[in-house]
Amino acid sequence: MSTERGKRYTEDQKQELLELFRQSGMNASRFCKEMKLSYPTLKRWLGPAPTKSVQFVEIAPPRSEDGRLSVALPNGLWAEFPLLADKSTIASWIRELKTC
Repeated sequence: MSTERGKRYTEDQKQELLELFRQSGMNASRFCKEMKLSYPTLKRWLGPAPTKSVQFVEIAPPRSEDGRLSVALPNGLWAEFPLLADKSTIASWIRELKTC
């Protein structure tokens, strides 16, 4: 089989190549090179890639007041704050820790 422009494949050849591709474990590009098959032809035979469904999950905030906020700073320091801490206080501490 070749990559000659306009090369026609019978339905049996097409099915045989698709089965060989699925069993090969190769990526499409490598398979096409080894089988001297046009990459666009193989992709057309395979059809559109299956779409993956996305599922969103709602996350509830922590129920207790003992939740913690952990912050990793670029200078390697870590800081932990109570979730209910005042935001301006947290920001002030982070600014101060960044200078260490």
